[in-house]
Amino acid sequence: GEKMNEEIQKQFYELELYNQQVKKLQEELGKIEIMKMELMKSIESMEGLKESKELLIPLGGGAFVKAEVIDSEKVIVGAGADVFLEKNIDEVIEDFKKSSEELTNAETMVKEQIEKTVKFMDKMQQDLEKKVRLMEGQQQPPASTSQ
Repeated sequence: GEKMNEEIQKQFYELELYNQQVKKLQEELGKIEIMKMELMKSIESMEGLKESKELLIPLGGGAFVKAEVIDSEKVIVGAGADVFLEKNIDEVIEDFKKSSEELTNAETMVKEQIEKTVKFMDKMQQDLEKKVRLMEGQQQPPASTSQ
């Protein structure tokens, strides 16, 4: 019984680790979704600039000012630490669409990983329950063996 007990505890511990892994993956998924939404909003705004040069600029606290874009053909894009590049708006839209696709691929991979881990955990859980039942069965007082 002792060996079995150790095994069960080890498996419970492993299950907990997998559980934490799934939580981390779900957080990752949330971050990816937020990044995707931001890209989509940005693409929409840039497409909108082709229709109208008028923009609402947020000043914080829910306050905005109306502004007119001087040059709607060019966009300034952050390229890492304090580096900004001026790029053609269509080029930036294409870049953002590509980034969005890459994020979708990453999303799919993370979802698959979650699914696999959860399936594995289910199996492990069933295995554990069997072992626990077995152990409990072994702890019953032996039935009298007198014939």
